[in-house]
Amino acid sequence: MTRPAILLLLLSFVALPVLAADKPVTTYVAEMTGMVCAGCKDHVTASFTKLEGVSNVEIVAGDKPGTQKVTVITTATSLTKEQAVAALGTSASTYVVHAWKKSE
Repeated sequence: MTRPAILLLLLSFVALPVLAADKPVTTYVAEMTGMVCAGCKDHVTASFTKLEGVSNVEIVAGDKPGTQKVTVITTATSLTKEQAVAALGTSASTYVVHAWKKSE
């Protein structure tokens, strides 16, 4: 590989995070049930992280007993409840997404 090609390749790696940071960020908040252990939380986090543009998933106790509040940060222009349920795969019947809304 030539020196200019290597330099161009290195610059592209530096520029990618900057370009990604310019995309608007959207926050979605879900109310869910069915997560009863740390493994459940890890599974839901991993599933939602695979969705387009998702950079962060945070799960905390919900307002109602037995519920969890899931916050999803994404650069995707739209992320639906149906996409979230599909991302859960075969576990979708275990983890129930009761509400899914874009945070204002």
